[in-house]
Amino acid sequence: MQYETGPAQSVLEEYIRHPANKPTADGSFLRISNVTTCERKQVFDGMGLARIEAGPNAVNGFVAKEIGNTMHEHVQTAFKERVPNFECEVEVSIPECLTSGHADGIYYASHSNPSRRDGTVLEIKTMRNYGFRKARNEGPKEEHLFQACAYALAKGVTKIHLVYICTDATPSRWKDSARAGDMVEWLYDIYDPFDESGTPISTATTYFLEDHARMAKNYLTTGVIPEGLRSHWAAGIPWECDYCPYYDVCEQQGNIDIVDVINLANLEKVPEGTIVWDHP
Repeated sequence: MQYETGPAQSVLEEYIRHPANKPTADGSFLRISNVTTCERKQVFDGMGLARIEAGPNAVNGFVAKEIGNTMHEHVQTAFKERVPNFECEVEVSIPECLTSGHADGIYYASHSNPSRRDGTVLEIKTMRNYGFRKARNEGPKEEHLFQACAYALAKGVTKIHLVYICTDATPSRWKDSARAGDMVEWLYDIYDPFDESGTPISTATTYFLEDHARMAKNYLTTGVIPEGLRSHWAAGIPWECDYCPYYDVCEQQGNIDIVDVINLANLEKVPEGTIVWDHP
C-alpha cells in the first residue's frame, strides 16, 4: 500500500513540531543572525517562546535545514584542514546591542600577529535553487552581509567572505539552471559601499544593530511586543510568515504584551500518547 502521508511522515512531523530553543552565544536577548528580521520574531526568540514547526512546508524546511547543517560542517572541516590559521565557530558578543552569535569561521593571513588588516570572517549559507540563482545574478542578501559584518566589527577584522551553496537542482534545459553543490562566493571589505549612496557596509550594519537594540530595550522596559512584518502589508501576508514558528501566536495584531503572548502560546499543547495510524 502506498501512502501520500504515511506513518513515517506523521511521526516525523510530530518529532519536529516543537524544536528546542537554541540558546544565544552569551545568553543575550538578541541574535546577530536575526539583525534584519521581523522585530516581533526577534522578541519571541528572546522570550524563549515555544517554537511550532507545522504546516505543509514543515518537513521540507526541516530537511533543507539538516542539509544546510551538514554542508556547513563539511566546509568548516575543509577550511580547518586546508586553510592555515582558521578558527571555527567563533563566539561573538556585542553586549551594548544585547546581541551575540557564532561566526562560522575566521582566518588570518598571519596567525602570529592577527590584526584588522588580515582577518577575514567566513559565513556559509545554503539555500534552495531559486534563492541561489537570484543571489548569483543579483548579489548576496543584505541580512547575510550585515550578519557577517557584525561579526567582523565585533572581532576587530575588516574582511568578509560569503559562501552560498545550492542544495537542489533545476532542469539543465533551463536558461539559468543550477545544480546541487553549485557555489558562489563574495569577498568584501567592511568599508566597501553598501549602496549607491556610498554608505559603507559597516555603517549600515551598525545602524541595524543599534536600531534593534533600541527595540529590544523598549520591550524589556515596557513589556509591549513590537508589531511584526504583517503590519507593514496592506493586503495578504508576507511569505516569510508562512515559514515562521510563531505564526499562530502572531495572529493577534497591534499592541500585545507578554501576558497575551503566554495565553496565546498555551493554546498549542504538545499532544500526549502515541500516534496511531491504520495498518493494512
